[in-house]
Formats: sequence, structure tokens, C-alpha cells
Amino acid sequence: MRFIFLAIPATVLGLALFHFAWEALGLGLGVNLPARLELGTWLLESVGLTTLYLLLRGAAPSPGKSRWLDGLMTGWIAWVFRGPALVLSLGAAGALPAQPGWVAAGWLVAYSICGLVLVALARRMEG
Repeated sequence: MRFIFLAIPATVLGLALFHFAWEALGLGLGVNLPARLELGTWLLESVGLTTLYLLLRGAAPSPGKSRWLDGLMTGWIAWVFRGPALVLSLGAAGALPAQPGWVAAGWLVAYSICGLVLVALARRMEG
């Protein structure tokens, strides 16, 4: 339980930092959501990433299984379910800039980093 209580805020912070950096580089969507809605989506994504990592890691990890690969797979699976479908549908609706592929690639990087943050946190908690 301690891992869950630390992992969710850590991944929310990771997503927020990524969003801030993305906007600072001028690559954002140009859509200003209310702060509560944005925080709520980050919280929902964080719970999903943490749950997915725990499911991939299993209750008793085997010694041959790579933790880092579990973290990357967490991010990549989450990206498959969120990233391309959302970006392509928004791009088709004309709500994205001319290069929606950059947005999808950016979220792949963000989710991969969040997955690695979960691994680092899990390793730190195990000793």
C-alpha cells in the first residue's frame, strides 16, 4: 500500500512536469482546460499506470524478469490505449496542429518516463 500512496503522486508529478515542458517548448495543443479537469485526468492516468505496473510486475516477481522492461511496457501499453487513438481522432476533427504525430510521440515519451519512475520507486522501496 505504501508503494501505491507514493507512486500515484510521483506519476502525477511526472505527467505535470511533462505537460509543463511540452507547453514551454510551444508544442502544446493550445487548449486551456480548467485546472481541476487537467489534474483529474493526470490523477486518473496515474492510477491507471500504477495499476498496470503492479499487474505486469505480479505479486511475486520472478528473478529472470526485468524490472526496467516492466516499467517501459507499462508506459507503452498505456500509450497504445490512450495515445494514438486520441491524437488521430482529434487530428481528424481539426482540433490539433498540422503535425499530430509529434503529440502522440510526446505522450509515448511521457508514459515511458512514468513507467521508469514507477520502477525506480519500487526498487527504492524494496531496499
